[in-house]
Amino acid sequence: MNDLEPDRRAELIAAALSGELTPEEGAELDALRVADPSVDAEFAELSALVGGLPAVERWDDVAPSAALAARIAAIAADDADAPAPAAAPGLATVPEPAPAPDDRADAQSPPAAPVTPIRSSRRGLRPLLLLVGAAACVAVGLGGGALLTAPRGAVEGPPGTLGAIEEVDFTGAPASVDIDGALVAHTWGTETVLTVDGLAQGAAFTVVVVGEDGAEYESGAFLGSAVPIDCRLNAAVLREDVAAVAIRSLEGGQIALAEVPSV
Repeated sequence: MNDLEPDRRAELIAAALSGELTPEEGAELDALRVADPSVDAEFAELSALVGGLPAVERWDDVAPSAALAARIAAIAADDADAPAPAAAPGLATVPEPAPAPDDRADAQSPPAAPVTPIRSSRRGLRPLLLLVGAAACVAVGLGGGALLTAPRGAVEGPPGTLGAIEEVDFTGAPASVDIDGALVAHTWGTETVLTVDGLAQGAAFTVVVVGEDGAEYESGAFLGSAVPIDCRLNAAVLREDVAAVAIRSLEGGQIALAEVPSV
């Protein structure tokens, strides 16, 4: 294994999948593949999963048309000519400072229409791919096992015990969906362990850990599969600060929720 940061590894793989690798990133990824052959296997697995995503509208990076640029310039000019709002009664009006010489010269020239390039929708895939890549998921039908099974010598103890598997109950899921879940407390955060079956194949889902104060922490994402999948996802919040774990659709709709006991 190489010593590259996991986040950087995931970013490079996501960039390759979304077609956004720069020449420098391409060289970095090639070096990573030589040092760690598992990168190719991970890339192939994610490529197959991404192939099941619904079609995304595609567009190119373009500048606004001349007509749109003219409309934007007219709006900017109208805003510049609009009278300043009257001061509230009893409040002194603070005069604006006179512009510097260079500013006066700029003010005499017509306002330039802002040009905001439209980002390619391929770039929109990169954040989702980073979330999917951050989750260690495997299809049970492709040789995966039950992640909820405690390995020999596993730590035992009440909820919040470091390293112990704490089973949790997810409620609210559709009747066709089967979810088994557990939490594992770590010194660096909280791990969510899931076995999921019955979610729409190729649809994207996110896992969010909700803190005692209501704050939400992204734990990762996964794609629905035709076979059960096992996932391990991580959130940067300590177990003693966790109140619940939610599984949501990409649009934000809640699929299932597990409320957990205080520790």
